[in-house]
Amino acid sequence: MKKYQDHVENIEQSKLEKLAYQYSAIIETTSDGYWVSDMQGHFLEVNNRFCTMSGYSREELLTMKIPDIEASESPQETKQHIETIIKTGSDRFETRHRKKNGTIYEVEITTTFSTIDGGNFFVFVRDITKRKKNEKDLMLSAKVFSTMTDGVVITDVSEKIINANDAFCRNTGYTLEELVGKAPSILSSGWHDGAFYKDMWKQIRDEGNWKGEIIDRRKDGEVYTSETSIVAIKDKNSDVAHYIAVSSDITMKKEQEKVIKNLAYYDTLTQLPNRAFFEERFNNKIASAKRKKSGLALLFIDLDNFKTINDSYGHFVGDKFLKNAAQRLKNSIREEDIIGRFGGDEFMVLIEDFTTISNLAVLANKIVELFNQPFILENNEFFSGASIGISVYPDNGTTYHDLMKAADTAMYHAKASGKGGFKFYSKTMGDTVSERIGLDSNLRSALSNKEFHLVYQPKVDLTVNKVYGMEALIRWINPALGFVPPDKFIPILEENGLIYEIGLWIIRQALSDTKKFHDAGNEGLIVSINISYIQIENDRFLSDLKAIVDEIGVAEHLIELEITESQIMNNIEAALVKLREITSCGIKISIDDFGTGYSSLSYLKKLPAEIIKIDKSFVLDIDKDEDDRSIVQAIIALSKSLNKNVIAEGSETQTHIDTLKELGCTKVQGYFYSKPLKFDEFLAYVTNF
Repeated sequence: MKKYQDHVENIEQSKLEKLAYQYSAIIETTSDGYWVSDMQGHFLEVNNRFCTMSGYSREELLTMKIPDIEASESPQETKQHIETIIKTGSDRFETRHRKKNGTIYEVEITTTFSTIDGGNFFVFVRDITKRKKNEKDLMLSAKVFSTMTDGVVITDVSEKIINANDAFCRNTGYTLEELVGKAPSILSSGWHDGAFYKDMWKQIRDEGNWKGEIIDRRKDGEVYTSETSIVAIKDKNSDVAHYIAVSSDITMKKEQEKVIKNLAYYDTLTQLPNRAFFEERFNNKIASAKRKKSGLALLFIDLDNFKTINDSYGHFVGDKFLKNAAQRLKNSIREEDIIGRFGGDEFMVLIEDFTTISNLAVLANKIVELFNQPFILENNEFFSGASIGISVYPDNGTTYHDLMKAADTAMYHAKASGKGGFKFYSKTMGDTVSERIGLDSNLRSALSNKEFHLVYQPKVDLTVNKVYGMEALIRWINPALGFVPPDKFIPILEENGLIYEIGLWIIRQALSDTKKFHDAGNEGLIVSINISYIQIENDRFLSDLKAIVDEIGVAEHLIELEITESQIMNNIEAALVKLREITSCGIKISIDDFGTGYSSLSYLKKLPAEIIKIDKSFVLDIDKDEDDRSIVQAIIALSKSLNKNVIAEGSETQTHIDTLKELGCTKVQGYFYSKPLKFDEFLAYVTNF
């Protein structure tokens, strides 16, 4: 085992050495000078090219600051320039440096600022003294023109090429004969749009010159990047006679910058944004969210059991596990969402423009389910799990660090609650965080402690004056807390993932009681059971449901599953598939709280729902409010036109019953007939109705 561990450690060391070698090779083989400095301008690292360029040794430079070599800017100006770059993140500019022997030379600086290690500048320095001189003397020296390393092309006033030097021909792959008489657009890659060239020529006409980067295409089709300066040359009458473009192929330099940025901003194992880059991208998104007044959410994900896998099977297997985990997370989120790795087995996901908290709960449950599936590594099955903490902007904070802390805290609560689940940091439904933590803790043992029971509210058919069905409703009585209303604890069940297990208990108990009602002489009694979209989102739900139905023996056509309209509309296409699978088994679907959500007619006609349930908020004032009466009338008419049954809940008075009957709704549920009753009470009620 020790030999194997040594072997794995050697592999890891080799990876690090290879990465360090690649970084060193990039820096030392570039034709540009390169340095790294801190926020005060102290040199932290320099390459050999910069030592040669400046005349100083590496040891000398590492004791110096930027103002020691700067010849154009004063120390105060340099300080202000550094502050500007910190704000913008990068800059490219020209200045002058002073060599050790006092010689002043022209340089072009390309700098990128990173917050890594407290804030560093990564700087490429190009000696452009020769290029500057060449630009000035180009028309006076044919020898310089022909021997320049930068490409030069000259056009007439109509922008037709009249000459080009050897370097330009080498860079583009065209011969001079092929270029003469053509427009420079022969090199166009299609990368830039018309507005780019329009702005470029406007600046040349207005200011006489332009400088920037252009992405062109060589004769063989290869795309390359050039840094180009275009100058308008005027004759003695001050009219433009020619245009001269001086270009330098910086394709390799751009690739080097990309490699360096990748090392600085991405996790080398998973290629996900690292902590620093994730924070940078978060701050960009939060600025947008503030402008749009939209929400953001952070999901802090900690992989359960990773340490055991890593310690037992070594870093090689551990690394493969983390790569697989990263891919699973990528597959579970939208393209516009951002995922990062924070080291070890911790990941962070940034979700923007989410619709409701329920959407986040569905996503978190999806991730939990994904990580409940085994990982196949080296022909072995490994089981992990994921604990997730969720924080929401602006409810839990308005800064990155506040939301991170909240998500981290929520994640630890998820772990403390038994792992393999998720927790929201935010309070909902008026609960305080401490209340929710207490309820969550008590809910985890409520089922095993037999603290739940069901009650049943009758459903009455007015045409025959008979109880034709019942709605099963869960109740929770905790020894310490007493009676806890469903609207307080059901959202918590959805957030912590317990809704699936407890939802199956509700189905089993409701069907068992229904079977007893049938055996007592009420054979046709229909039972309605509320379900959450989180339940039907679970791939096991249909098979678990069918197993319970088969076990207890209640006929499928006597079972209704009620789901709220708003939950269906959260992901309508997926809901259609799931609901059709359920109805294919003979079980009916009822749309609960209809009229309070989207009420999309285009999707309503596609839903395989047989029953539309009018929300009680419309029924309670049906005899006093004309708007409510009109809404109820419209829902009844719509339901009948779509061949769907309709039932009105919240029927509490004789006036409610009479009005509903007048409008054509003959199935009702509410306190006028009965409150929800325990099993024995309900059986007696039906018997004596």
